[in-house]
Amino acid sequence: MKKKWVWPVGIILLVVCLVFWLAPSISAKDLTEEEANSVVLEKYPGDIIKTTKTKDEYQIEIKLETGVYVIKIDAKSGDVLSLAQTEKPVQVAPEQVEKEEPVRTNEEEKPAEEPAEVTLITKQEAVEIAANHLKGMADEDDAEFHAISGQSPYYLVEVEIENGDEDREAVVQVDAYTGEVKSVDWDD
Repeated sequence: MKKKWVWPVGIILLVVCLVFWLAPSISAKDLTEEEANSVVLEKYPGDIIKTTKTKDEYQIEIKLETGVYVIKIDAKSGDVLSLAQTEKPVQVAPEQVEKEEPVRTNEEEKPAEEPAEVTLITKQEAVEIAANHLKGMADEDDAEFHAISGQSPYYLVEVEIENGDEDREAVVQVDAYTGEVKSVDWDD
């Protein structure tokens, strides 16, 4: 008699375990447009131009100091899937300001540009950016590349600043996409 109830109880326990195991992946909701925009703005401070959503990702067009980018993020997790630069920043030399041509009004006259995939800066470039930022010294042996899921990749660069008897060291975080200095941590 005892064996008759063991099978139904075992099957019920198996079904309950499967439901608890599958429930989080089934019930995960997509981020709202506002949440997706705030995720991007946390990582890339700038001005959002346009946000569009496909089935499982958001495409966010954003203007940063280094140009205009299209950032694709996962609609559920908020992880950055790709970053592509669509426009470079316009830099006008002072002598060119007076000779500026009138703005074209006919869109057909402008050549169409393909969005360029953004490449990471090199370790040497990150070292130079960090050293110049603190007016110190660093070399490639003092730099580490970090790529963490859900974050923009970055370099951590140790910079030494010689100041007589009061030499100091700092660790500088440099964004691997934009080359922007994200933080400076001073050693005590």
